[in-house]
Amino acid sequence: SENRTSTTVTETGGTNTVGPVIFTEVSDKKIFKIANGPIAGATLIQITRPATSTIARFVIQTNGHAFDLILDSPGAVPKAVSNTTIPGIIKVTWSEKGRGALMQYFDASILKTVHFLLPPPASTTTVPVRVQFLPEGIASIAVSPDGANVAYLVKTAGGSDGYTANADGGSVKKLFSLPLSQISIAWPSAGTLLAQSAPAAGVPGVVFSIDAKTGANAPLIYANGLTAVADRSFSRVIYQTADTSRSTYVRDTKTGLSKALSFDPLPEQCIFGNATSTTMYCATPLAYVPVNYLDLRHTGKANTSLSILSFNVASGRSSVIATPGTDGGEQADIAEMSISADDKYLIYIRKGDRSLWAVRLSN
Repeated sequence: SENRTSTTVTETGGTNTVGPVIFTEVSDKKIFKIANGPIAGATLIQITRPATSTIARFVIQTNGHAFDLILDSPGAVPKAVSNTTIPGIIKVTWSEKGRGALMQYFDASILKTVHFLLPPPASTTTVPVRVQFLPEGIASIAVSPDGANVAYLVKTAGGSDGYTANADGGSVKKLFSLPLSQISIAWPSAGTLLAQSAPAAGVPGVVFSIDAKTGANAPLIYANGLTAVADRSFSRVIYQTADTSRSTYVRDTKTGLSKALSFDPLPEQCIFGNATSTTMYCATPLAYVPVNYLDLRHTGKANTSLSILSFNVASGRSSVIATPGTDGGEQADIAEMSISADDKYLIYIRKGDRSLWAVRLSN
């Protein structure tokens, strides 16, 4: 686990070089484009000085360069914050309130993970980007709610080993082992990790809770075609099953009781708000999709226009927040979402061209 390898990274001159990406100005529409892409990943950062603002920070897929865009200022344009080059970024996971970017890419068929410590948002000075490599072959990675630590999985002959570390990969601790190789992890609440088997319609699946300090783990749910997401207190788990039909439930982790939901969001396409702990935002198809829709989506055989819905897990009420193509922008199969600290903005990457878009949830 301490094998922290390196590879060549390149510093390029001219921090305002944008490469193939075409940026657009911030507009006052409900849905507006931030960049044409391809974008590897994006997050939202809130600052209070010199004024309260929300900044979209994003990484270009082709070269790993990072940019900031202030969303509260119509006419604003992106500003370069890092020109350290790593080509072919496939995923970005954000830590340290947006200052840390864990970028993953393939180098000669080896999956590598590198941590970039980026400048603070709205910084007026240019500082070198600090780069640290994590172990090779990380299969799944998650960041603690405070952004200070990471958890990651490494496949073994008997399944998967889970580790925790500082956000930059230092101070590694082996936390747990599971007898499954095809699993992913999330870190929804400070004390608890959520691990789940890869979902497939009609195939038995399992969701585990894992103590973030001791590594003690226990199965929470068994079901066919299982996929799940937990709230920020780990008091509720939203999960969907897919067998002969699709059904979605909310499970109370204290009582162990489950209740059917009035709609069928895809848990992996849902995120919980930051300002309100009971509100979940989901990218969901409004029209009928087949039972194996998630399987088709994972293999690139489904491309469905999605809408963004809010769902209050306490009251059970859902409502359509925004529909790309109707409320601005273009119809979109949404790949990834992030939400601001005050739940005012949501950003998403459009599957396919990987363009980056913003949604105003409130004024």
